[in-house]
Amino acid sequence: MSRIFEVTDKVRAHDPHADIDLINRAYVFAANAHANQKRSSGEPYLTHPLAVANILASLHLDDKSIVTGLLHDTVEDTAVTLKDIESRFGTEVANLVDGVTKIGQIRFTSSEHKQAENFRKMILATAKDLRVLLVKLADRLHNMRTLGFLPDHKRSYISQETMELYAPLAHRLGIHWLTQELEDLAFSHLEPEAYRDLSGKMADHIDSLNRTRERLEAIMQEAVNRQGCQAQVQGRMKHMYSLFQKMQRKHLDFDDIYDLVAFRIIVEDTPACYQTLGVIHSLYRPVPGRFKDYIALPKPNGYQSLHTSIIGPDNFRLEVQIRTEAMHRYAEDGVAAHWLYKNDDLDASDQRNFQWLKQLTELLRDSDQPIEFLENVRLDLFVKEVYVFSRDGDLFALPRGALPLDFAYAVHTDIGHHCTGVRINGQSADFQTRLRNGDQIEVLTNPEQTPGRQWLQHIRTPRARQAIRQWFRREERDASLRIGGEIVQEVFGRRKEPGKAVLAALQCADMDDLMVKLGRGEIPLERLLAEAKRSSPRRLNLQGTEQGLISAATCCLPLPGDAVLGHFEYGQGITVHHQECAAAAEEQAATWMSIDWKPEKGKLYGTSLEIKTKNRQGMLAAVSGAMAELGASIDDLRIHQLAGDMTTLVVLIEVRDRVHLAKLMRGLRKVDGVIKVSRNMQLRQHEGAAQRIKRRLSAMLNRKSTEQGEHSDKEKHDA
Repeated sequence: MSRIFEVTDKVRAHDPHADIDLINRAYVFAANAHANQKRSSGEPYLTHPLAVANILASLHLDDKSIVTGLLHDTVEDTAVTLKDIESRFGTEVANLVDGVTKIGQIRFTSSEHKQAENFRKMILATAKDLRVLLVKLADRLHNMRTLGFLPDHKRSYISQETMELYAPLAHRLGIHWLTQELEDLAFSHLEPEAYRDLSGKMADHIDSLNRTRERLEAIMQEAVNRQGCQAQVQGRMKHMYSLFQKMQRKHLDFDDIYDLVAFRIIVEDTPACYQTLGVIHSLYRPVPGRFKDYIALPKPNGYQSLHTSIIGPDNFRLEVQIRTEAMHRYAEDGVAAHWLYKNDDLDASDQRNFQWLKQLTELLRDSDQPIEFLENVRLDLFVKEVYVFSRDGDLFALPRGALPLDFAYAVHTDIGHHCTGVRINGQSADFQTRLRNGDQIEVLTNPEQTPGRQWLQHIRTPRARQAIRQWFRREERDASLRIGGEIVQEVFGRRKEPGKAVLAALQCADMDDLMVKLGRGEIPLERLLAEAKRSSPRRLNLQGTEQGLISAATCCLPLPGDAVLGHFEYGQGITVHHQECAAAAEEQAATWMSIDWKPEKGKLYGTSLEIKTKNRQGMLAAVSGAMAELGASIDDLRIHQLAGDMTTLVVLIEVRDRVHLAKLMRGLRKVDGVIKVSRNMQLRQHEGAAQRIKRRLSAMLNRKSTEQGEHSDKEKHDA
């Protein structure tokens, strides 16, 4: 258990001017606030904030951070308020405590929703002051160290969250030892059997590994000293989770791994790093393709070092890292080594190192769906990088496997939206080309270009995916406004609008809110009609971006250009059916509308064909080949054997529109052996369905209310 004097002694050692009295007062305040509380282990609750403060002191953080560590749970778990904190310890500490405190007194739809909102709150606070995240990581580290006292389901949940969010965040901050400990602790709870097995094998080999480490340390130290370099050679065991990952990734047994020990050489200055690299390569043969210069090209978190792999004694492959003392301090403690926490305090170099934080806050700002944001964060944090250059020589770090559109959106959202193509290293490339380290990329743009939905298949980064989805959400909102506007005009008349009473009854803030909710189907049309006491709209003419609000019914698979009718479904826009659809005739939707549905450029639509053929060898190949030549994509195919030598093929296909389908059907009829080609309308066999649905539609369109007497003849006709 940590003691407060141990914490203050650490603080004095690295900051003689720290306000020790403030820290002691915070300790007394926390002790009183948590006086009657116990942890799951049975220990007094105060042991936790003390341990957090001790971790922060070990990171050489300032006195305000230590005070925050002592107070971080008071607002969340006791009767203490933020005003109490502010009055006793100042606004700066109160803001830090607020940033670390979880959101309370809000009812969430799910535990994941709550997790997402708490994470959003922390990231927003971190964007203003990095100390918020440092305190949170220290809090998480001590909780992970004492996780064994919790039930299994909680240990699993917290460990998974640690592995997916907090360990990657520690890595992005550059705090190497913290990342490794969080990963190893989470690994021990998520894969307990694998952890025990690997720990046992490491224990069995520890003596021989230590002898190997000491022998190689001495050999490298002597070789470097002979060249006149002042250096310190350190060997270390690789941590458990990285070994487990390597075994899983490369399908290796423990006995097949030879680089269990890694070496670090710390030298005086940057030129000595490269000199020492030459010494090591002259001593042992380097492994081709395994040298990385993170001094010339630092990692996004600011990490700098030379990495090389060599073939050591007994043909063992060894990893060697070479860095200066300053680089080593940053590699171990990351941002904590700088004593710079607020974004306003960071210089240009530090701003580049924390570009990832800016991108996280942009993801947060652009996302109105918390769970989607959390998933994007997981993807954004949990990847390795590839380094590429713009045409002007600017360096960009992207996730490994990134594609050209990812780069375009990394440069700027507008560049991505208007991207028409790319050149990689001077050569034209398509959107499916994987980016490689050192690629120089030029983005070609056109102001008339806009994103297509197929672009989502050609991106890998959360930033690009979020930007494209936001584009379509804005487009769909505009479309919803137009559709809702048409409905309002039809229902209330061209020169009238619903009054305040109608808006209030429908829980809409204003006309725009009403039109958007109508267009999205969030307000049932029959409810609007009940408020207005009018007949339903006769016809909607949908063009352009409105198409994104339409979904084809799966029972009849209609196509743009078909005679269709539709109705709104809550939150999903308009579902359209073919007018011949029997299933639609059975539905009890009170407000069917006739829809003028036009195809969307570049989009494919699913429908079904029934093809009757002669049963002979090669028939299926002939039919599928003809479809491919005519530009149709086959999604599914079923074969029904008929009596005699006849076969029926039921094919689910994708076509551009009704015209494309007609061309396809004409082409299939020319195939030798094809007897008949027709649309396959599911449930079409219900006798009289088409007549029933036409009667229902006619009755709806001709329905008149007594309140329409004051309308003109033209308005009556339009209604």
